Amino acid sequence: MAKRKAGLETAFVAEASSEFPRQSEASALELRDGSILIIWQQFRFGEGDSDFWPSQLAAMTSRDGGRTWGDYRVLVKTAPGDTNVYNPNLLRMPTGEVFFFWQAYHKPWERGSRAPSSIHLWASTDEARTFKPLSLVTDHQAPSLASSIVKCFRSGRIMLPFSSDTSKGPEHPDHYVGGVLYSDDDGCSWKQSRNVIDLPMRGVMETHVEETRDGRVLMVMRTQLGAVFMSESADGGDSWSRPQTTGLRAPESCPDLLRIPSTGDLLMVWNNGPYDPSHFSHYGKRTPLTAAVSRDEGRSWQNPKNIETDPDWAFTNPGCCFTSKGTALINYWCSKYKPSGAMDGEWIHLKIAIMDLEWFYK
Repeated sequence: MAKRKAGLETAFVAEASSEFPRQSEASALELRDGSILIIWQQFRFGEGDSDFWPSQLAAMTSRDGGRTWGDYRVLVKTAPGDTNVYNPNLLRMPTGEVFFFWQAYHKPWERGSRAPSSIHLWASTDEARTFKPLSLVTDHQAPSLASSIVKCFRSGRIMLPFSSDTSKGPEHPDHYVGGVLYSDDDGCSWKQSRNVIDLPMRGVMETHVEETRDGRVLMVMRTQLGAVFMSESADGGDSWSRPQTTGLRAPESCPDLLRIPSTGDLLMVWNNGPYDPSHFSHYGKRTPLTAAVSRDEGRSWQNPKNIETDPDWAFTNPGCCFTSKGTALINYWCSKYKPSGAMDGEWIHLKIAIMDLEWFYK
């Protein structure tokens, strides 16, 4: 059921259950008949924390603007011998095709060891009813995606930002650098940016990109430094500047960066919460979940609006879909905090927020 408040509606897409205790990272896309397709990760119980559990990528559609969902189907299952499948990404191409990117994590995937993965691209010419493999973006390599990150820019270049684990065993564990993969031939072949970007502590994680009006590309990222950081490319994503803070405070969590179609302004969705190195995990709570607008290409951010505010819950890993009806659908997953301050990784629900675009400006 949808919950309304002050021009904003929130609804559950998929709630945690004994069969699928984690329902998380998602990507959504409007189809030509006006319905909304969403693809997300479903995890079954496994060993260790839920990042390592076996998973599948499932899909549903909504015919009422995201308030209710049906037509459940499974698109991708974990292959025998692999760890799991992750990070769905949907993209409408100028040709009308629907592209579906997803990632398979291979063995081993353990703390302190580099996780080889393969990034797959499937394409659909029948409005996502069926998909066929188009290309293998990476094959048993280090780059790792987030969900809802792929973009196709005015030049036709497809850009897929990534993070790479540079761990070198237990003595140098869990550190990431960021960059992009890009294609200039409609996804058939892929190149990697000439440089990667790095930051102190855990580094650069869960990168997201967007194009500016003058053709530059901005990249935002998850960090452990108390703020959302941003890098810039003046050559279409081939090279990147050293990241600088946006001034938006944040714990260690994933931000999303998009352009609002009707106004051309940039939109940031992130956890506007205090930085707290003493917190049990992620240098602070992942709440509230907030959206803000930039009218000056990311130099400043105005009119922060809270989507979720409950201090007992984490709301994280947002992805956004704009519709032809003038609405924005922001998907995110939520997890209740334990008394220790840890997120309850065994019970994670997928939610969606629905708002008119003018909500961001009121």
